[in-house]
Amino acid sequence: MKKALLAVALVVSACTIQQTDDPGIGEHALTTLVFAADGSVLAEWHAGEDRIMTTIDQIPQHMIDAVISIEDERFWTHAGVDMQAIIRAARVNTKVGSIVQGGSTITQQYIKNTLLTNEVTLERKVEEASLALKLESTLTKEEILERYLNTVYFGSGAYGISTAAASYFGKPVSQLTVSEASLLAGLIQAPSSIDPRNNPEGALARRELVLQKMVELDYVDYATAATANVQPLVLAPRPTDSLRTRYPYFVEELKRRLLDDERLGATPTDRYNTLFKGGLRIYTTIDPASQAMAEQAIANVVPEDGPDVALVAIEPGTGMVRALVGGRDFYDEDDPIAMFNLATQGQRQPGSAFKPFVLAAALESGIELDDIIAGGREVVIETDAKPWEVENYASLRFPDLPVLEATVFSVNVAYARLVDIVGPEKVTEIAARLGINGPLLPYHALALGAQEVSPIDMASAYSTFAAGGLHSEPIFFTGIETTDGDVVIDNAPPAKRVIDTWISDQVTTALTQVVERGTGVRANIGRPVAGKTGTSQDHKDAWFVGYTPQLSAAVWVGYAESPAPMEEPNTPFSITGGTWPAEIWANFAAGVLNGVSYGSLAGAQDLELIPVAIDTVTGLLAGPACPREFVVTMYLPADAIPTETCTLQTLRSSDSNLRPGFVPAVVERPITDGVADLNALGYEVKVIWVDGEISGTIAEQDPPAETELLYGSTVVISVVGPEPGAEMPDVLAFTREAAVAELTVRGIPVRIVEETEANPSDAKRRAGRVWSQTPAAGSVPQETAVIWVNPTTVDGD
Repeated sequence: MKKALLAVALVVSACTIQQTDDPGIGEHALTTLVFAADGSVLAEWHAGEDRIMTTIDQIPQHMIDAVISIEDERFWTHAGVDMQAIIRAARVNTKVGSIVQGGSTITQQYIKNTLLTNEVTLERKVEEASLALKLESTLTKEEILERYLNTVYFGSGAYGISTAAASYFGKPVSQLTVSEASLLAGLIQAPSSIDPRNNPEGALARRELVLQKMVELDYVDYATAATANVQPLVLAPRPTDSLRTRYPYFVEELKRRLLDDERLGATPTDRYNTLFKGGLRIYTTIDPASQAMAEQAIANVVPEDGPDVALVAIEPGTGMVRALVGGRDFYDEDDPIAMFNLATQGQRQPGSAFKPFVLAAALESGIELDDIIAGGREVVIETDAKPWEVENYASLRFPDLPVLEATVFSVNVAYARLVDIVGPEKVTEIAARLGINGPLLPYHALALGAQEVSPIDMASAYSTFAAGGLHSEPIFFTGIETTDGDVVIDNAPPAKRVIDTWISDQVTTALTQVVERGTGVRANIGRPVAGKTGTSQDHKDAWFVGYTPQLSAAVWVGYAESPAPMEEPNTPFSITGGTWPAEIWANFAAGVLNGVSYGSLAGAQDLELIPVAIDTVTGLLAGPACPREFVVTMYLPADAIPTETCTLQTLRSSDSNLRPGFVPAVVERPITDGVADLNALGYEVKVIWVDGEISGTIAEQDPPAETELLYGSTVVISVVGPEPGAEMPDVLAFTREAAVAELTVRGIPVRIVEETEANPSDAKRRAGRVWSQTPAAGSVPQETAVIWVNPTTVDGD
C-alpha cells in the first residue's frame, strides 16, 4: 500500500515539476559539547573544520564511477528518483520483514543530508522524492554529484570526499587509485561499522563488492578490478588534532557507540549530522578524579617500558563507566596500536578470573560452598571432543576441599570437576546473563579462562555480583540535550535481575576470602573487597577483577601488540594476577574510595569449617619440616582433613638435602635416586646417555646443583651407559616415584593421573601405588605413557 501511495505521489510531482533553489551544502553546523560527570568540557565535536571542498573536475573518473556503481547505478539516466530501485528494495524488505535495502538515489541522499530531518515516514519520503525531481531540473547531474560528494560522510570524522582522501590515504582526491577509490565508495553505506582502521576485513570485503559492481557496469575491466582488489590496505596515520581530547579512549568509545545509536538517526549519515552539526549537549559518566587516579595507579606500579595495561571502573547498580584506561598514549604516532582501545576492543584470556562464573553456575545448580570437591595435582576429564588434561598452577597438590577453598586458592583440578558437573553450556549462559557480551563456546576449558573476553565485560559482569544480582549494561552518557535544553535521550536504563541475590551473596562470600587470604591478598585495602585473580598460559595475560558496593573494576596487564610471556627478562619477575594487576587495583580503589563509607559485602558464612595448615607440595598436613612458602591455611570440614603429615620422607626419596625451588645435586648418584629427587621437587627430567665408567650413574646435570628453578621446569641429566630400548616395562604396584624413575631411565615420557581405582579394598591395599598403565608392558609406546596411581590416603584409612 505504501509503495503504491509513493508511486502516485511521484507521478503527481513529476507532472508539476518546478525548479527548486540549490540547497548548497546545508545549514551551518552547530558545535556539540561533551561534558564529564563534574561538568567540565571533555570535547567539542563539529563538522565544519572536517570538510575540504572540491570541484567535480578535481575528482578522478574512477572515484565517480565507484560511487555511482555502489550507491546509484542508474544515476546518469533517472530523473532524480529510481523506481526500479524502490520496487526492488520494497520486495526485499517485504520478504525479510524489515528494512534491509533502501531505494534512495544520490540526488535524494543529497536532499536528505542538506535540507530534511532524519524522520523516516511516508510523507518525508514523498517530500524527499519530490524535491529530488525538482532539483534535477535546477542542477546538472555533475553539479548534483559534486555537491553530494562534498557532503556525504565517510567515517572517522571525514565529511566529504577530499577530507576522506586526506584522512585515510594522506593524499589529494585527484591522486586516488582505483583500489583506494573503491574502498572509499564502499564506506558510504556503513562508515562506522567498516571503518578500515578498526575493521579492515569488513572494509576490504566491501571494496571487493564495489569493484565487482564496477566490472558489471563496464566502468573497469576485470583485470583492472582484480589488480585493485589485491592491493594491500595502507592507511595514513590519523591526523593529529591540535586540540587533543581529554581522556581520548573514553571519548572515542563514546563517539563510536553514539554513531551506532539509532536513537540519533536511522542512517550513519543521519547520526553523524546529529552529533557533529546538531549543537548537542552530551553528559557523560566519566569522573575526572577517578580517571586521574586510574592513570596514576598504573604509573605507580608498572614501569614505563613495561607491559600494556587496561583498566575499566563501573558503578554497580547503574552501569556508569567512571574511569577507563585503554592504552599508553592515544596520540603516540610511533605506536601502531596507540588508538586501539584495550579496555573495550581488547579480547584476552582471563584465566582463573573466569571461575566466579563457574561458581555462580554451580550455586544455581544446587551446589553449595561447603560441598567437597576432589583435589589432587592433576585430573583428566572426559569431554565430547577429547580427554581434557588439567593441572594446578605450579603443579601444587591439594586435598579434597570445599568449593569455597577451591575458589580461594584457585584450584584448577577442582574447577575442572565443577564445570564437568554443571556443564559448560550452563556456564556460558550465566556468564552472558551477568554481562559477558562476547561469543563464548560451551567447552570445558572455558572454566579456566581459555576463551577471550574484554576488560569492560569483566568489570560489568563482576558489578552484577556487587549489585546483588542486578545487571546494568555499561553506559557512557546519562543524557543528551539540544542547545535549547530539550531532551534528546534520557539514558538511564533500569537494572535487570539476572541471578538471585543469595547466589551473588555466596559468590561474594568466596571472593572476599580470595582477597583476605587467597591469591588476591595484594588487593586488600583494609575494607571489604571481593575479587579474583587470573593468569593465562605462559603468563601472557594477568588480571585482577574486584569490587566493593560502590565500585567494580577490571585490570588487565600484558603485551598487546605481540603477546609475550611476562617473565624474566621481559619483566623483573613472573607477573600473575596477584602481583601487578592486584596492586594497580588496590592503588586505584584506595584512592577512589577514600572518604567513602564502607558499605557492606556478604561475609563468610558459618560453614563449620576448621582452619588447617596444608603443604601444597604433597597435599598433606604441614609438619615442621615443610617449607613455609608452600604452606597455606585452608578451611576444611573435619572429615576432609588429611590424616597424614608432611615429613622430610614425603618431600624426598633419598638422604640428599632437598629444597623446593632449588635444583638438588644428583651427579655421581644412581639414576633412580637422582630422578626420584628431581621428581619429588616437581621437575621434569630429560636423560642423555653418555660413555663412562659406572653404568647407570649420573655424570652431569644442567642446571647445576643449587640453581634456583621454577617448579615444573626441566633438568637435563647425562647418564653413563648405552641408551635402553623404549619397550614399556611393567610398573603395576610400583610406587609413584619408582614408576616414574623406571620409565625415565628407559627414555619414556610419562603422564601421571592420580585417581582412586574402583575396588575400595584394592585401592586401600595399593595406596600410593600404580594400579593401571597404558600401553601394556612389553609394547612400544607411540607417545607419552600414562600411569594411574591411587592417592596415598584412601577413604576408610
